[in-house]
Amino acid sequence: MNLFKRVRIDRLFFSSFASFLSILLLVFTWISYSVTARELADTSSYYQQDMLNELNKQIDIQLKSIEQMSLAASRNMNTIGYDPFEKDPFELFHRRDDMLRMLASITYSTTMVQSIYLYIDNPTKTDPQAPVQILDMKHVREEPWYPEIQNSDFAWVGERTLPTNKGPQQFISFARKLYNNSDKYYGMLMLNVKATAIESMVRGESEGKEKNRLLLDASGRTIATIGKPTLSEEDLGLISSKEIASNYIHLPDKQGEGALLVWSKVRSDWMLIEITPWNDIVHGSIRLAYILVTVGLTAICITAFFTLFLSKQFTKPIRLLLARMGRVPAAGAAMDLPTDYENEFGSLFNGYRRQMERIEELLQSLQSQHKRKREAEILALQAMINPHFLYNTLDQLNWIAIDSGQEKISTIVSLMGKMFRIGLSNGETVIPIRDELTHVECYLQIQKIRWGERLTYTIEIEEELKELYISRLTIQPFVENAFIHGFHGRRAGEVHISINRKENELEIIITDNGVGLRPEWDVPKPRKTGGYGVRNVMDRIAAYFGEPYGVTMRGREEGGTEVVLRLPVLHDKSEVEEAFHVESTYN
Repeated sequence: MNLFKRVRIDRLFFSSFASFLSILLLVFTWISYSVTARELADTSSYYQQDMLNELNKQIDIQLKSIEQMSLAASRNMNTIGYDPFEKDPFELFHRRDDMLRMLASITYSTTMVQSIYLYIDNPTKTDPQAPVQILDMKHVREEPWYPEIQNSDFAWVGERTLPTNKGPQQFISFARKLYNNSDKYYGMLMLNVKATAIESMVRGESEGKEKNRLLLDASGRTIATIGKPTLSEEDLGLISSKEIASNYIHLPDKQGEGALLVWSKVRSDWMLIEITPWNDIVHGSIRLAYILVTVGLTAICITAFFTLFLSKQFTKPIRLLLARMGRVPAAGAAMDLPTDYENEFGSLFNGYRRQMERIEELLQSLQSQHKRKREAEILALQAMINPHFLYNTLDQLNWIAIDSGQEKISTIVSLMGKMFRIGLSNGETVIPIRDELTHVECYLQIQKIRWGERLTYTIEIEEELKELYISRLTIQPFVENAFIHGFHGRRAGEVHISINRKENELEIIITDNGVGLRPEWDVPKPRKTGGYGVRNVMDRIAAYFGEPYGVTMRGREEGGTEVVLRLPVLHDKSEVEEAFHVESTYN
């Protein structure tokens, strides 16, 4: 639907201009929001990367020191010679005491390490309040974090709860496998670091709103978190696939808001990740967008007022012209149009005045033509009485023949009535082949009454071809010609009609077993009787369709005549509309 053809001009002008401004405002606001949001994200990520890189270095130093303590402790244990496989109880007790003092000194020397657990098989009992405890190895195998260290010599274990003399507290532990001097695995040493100490390092010196940060080890396992960061396995895999040591990405979530994700793993075995909600980043951009929308809506309202005023000024002459056009054919409808317009509207008004003057002249001419047309219609109605009178007369003759017992005459009169109705066809020039064959069959039935069993005829046609169209009275003149000329002086006759379709061409073949064609049969006779029907069909086909369509007549070797009519395939009467003009010109 074309709105420019259906909607009033003033409404279309106003709505189009307002819609254009609204779309322009939305596009401008979206571009401004996108650009400022990207700039804010770049700026924020730049400072966050610097901060994370610095924190990562500090965390790496502190955690590496824990790992070095664990390594030193395992070596000192070998130096002390502690071996749970020692068979001498006194020697085992003496070395066990030295080992516990050495491990306790580690907890005293650094505030980060709260306690140390030594896991071995068949442990000896220790004070549960002591900083160093010897525990049964079978318990560590049941821990959920045990698979993380099972295939390596050492590993960090994420945040977990352990009992202390002050109640349960959160710890992050570093576990290392222990081997004796014979390189035999006999236990595990675990340094329990206060989770608050590591979280403090991860938090750094940030002020204000709580940060969302994660600390991951080299294997991607979470060691410590602050805030409420959410990072899926897919997101973690996306970061791990990045070879850049420090970068950021905008990570959308299912709600469409997303977050700014910055990470740092510069020269470190640790990855420090900070997650900032995207709304916190683009808060300034959203505020700017609101301001732009408010200013834009105000501008649209002001512009809409002037647009409405201008649209009324532009459409006022058009509405005035439409009002005058609605008064046609009232006299003087164009006389009161304004004359002070000098632009296109003035030309439109002047043209309308001249048009109305011409219309008045035409109205007077039409009145006289209408009078003549009415007279012609009366004459046409009178002419219609003739076929009506003929039908009624034949109907009366039919009833008289029935009353007199003349069944053959009654049949002939009835068939003639059908032929007249189809022959006239309400003035139609083109009729369905079905009606044309009915006309021909009526004629053959009349001849059948005359000839009796001495006449045989056949008509072959596919049912679907009967719905095609043909010029009225095309076949019957050739059938009639067979009786008048072909069967003259003969006691019997045979007529065969076949209609076939060859692509876009219709072929009608009419054959008889009469005397055949006489020499010079196609030479026009000086008299006006005879051969008129056949010649009329040939002339009409030539006038309607021209080459290569037409009529071919030839004698048959076995006797008789064969007529071949070649016509175009017509599915509708409108397909011969141009042919009607040709026929009219031809006649």
